[in-house]
Amino acid sequence: MNQKQLRLILLNNYSSSEKTEVTLQSLEKSTGQKIELVDYRTPSLYEKIMDKSPDLLFLSGSSHMLTRPENQRNFEPETRIIKDAEFPILGICYGHQLIGKTFGARLSDLGRMCRGFERVKVLGTHPLFDDLPYEIRVPESHRQALASVPTGFECLGESASSKVEIMVHKSRPVYGFQFHPERADEDHPDGRVLIQNVLKLALEA
Repeated sequence: MNQKQLRLILLNNYSSSEKTEVTLQSLEKSTGQKIELVDYRTPSLYEKIMDKSPDLLFLSGSSHMLTRPENQRNFEPETRIIKDAEFPILGICYGHQLIGKTFGARLSDLGRMCRGFERVKVLGTHPLFDDLPYEIRVPESHRQALASVPTGFECLGESASSKVEIMVHKSRPVYGFQFHPERADEDHPDGRVLIQNVLKLALEA
C-alpha cells in the first residue's frame, strides 16, 4: 500500500508465541510494511515506546482477562502509554478493551466465547469507512467487551454481541476495534480495508 517505510510497532499482549507471530504476519500483510515487535513484558516499556514515537502503534489481542486485578497491574505501563502518547494508536480486541478501561469504560463478560465472522453496523460517517459498506463482516474472538463508551470517544460500530465494536477518540488519533481486522480473508476483506484506512489517518495525524 505504501512504498515509504513507516515506523510501525506491534505491542504484543499475547503469551503465546504462535499467536504473536500470526498477528505480526497478518498486520504486515495488511499494511504492506515491516512492523517492529515489542512485548508488553519488556523492561522500561513506557520509556522505550515513547522514545520510539512510531507512526502507528498497534495494541494486540490477548488471552488475558482485563477484569482480573493482576492483569490491570501487569499492563499498567501500557495504560500509561495510552494516556500519554501523542502518536496514533490502534487497539485490537484486548487492546481495544485496554484503551476503553484506561478512559473509564466498563467491561462486561459475555458468558461465552464470541467467534467467527460477525456483522457490524457502521454508525455515522468517518474516513475509517472509506470504500466500505454500512454493514461490515469482521472476525471476532473474545469473551469480554466494553459495556460503555469511554470518556472522550465516539462509538462508530455495534454488533449483536458488542455495543462498542468500533470507537474513535474525538480529539486524538486513537482507535479501537473489538474484532480482529488482521484476520480478514479473501471472502471477508473489510478488516484489511479498515487497517489501511487507519494507516492513512495515522499519516495525516
